[in-house]
Amino acid sequence: MDTKRLLATSGSILMALSAFAANNQGAQDMASRLLGGTIALSTMLIIGFFSIIGYVIVAMMARKRNRSIALWILFSLLGTPWLMILILFCIGKDNTGLQDR
Repeated sequence: MDTKRLLATSGSILMALSAFAANNQGAQDMASRLLGGTIALSTMLIIGFFSIIGYVIVAMMARKRNRSIALWILFSLLGTPWLMILILFCIGKDNTGLQDR
């Protein structure tokens, strides 16, 4: 219950600051810089987090399917991790090297 109240209060403060900045020319520069920088930083952190999660999932799927982890991470860097996850899911497990071990 406290987390919901905190999120609601934070959202209300953010909306009030943006409305204040939109209506007050003197405060527009300060509030727009603060809100613009905060939104840009949080967006970059969220995108970076999901990218790292994608690479970790590719590595785990490659290891589970007896594929080269380094090669699939390289493919992920050239393409996208989410595409490589889909390809790894479709091609399945590599059983050719199991007889040598």
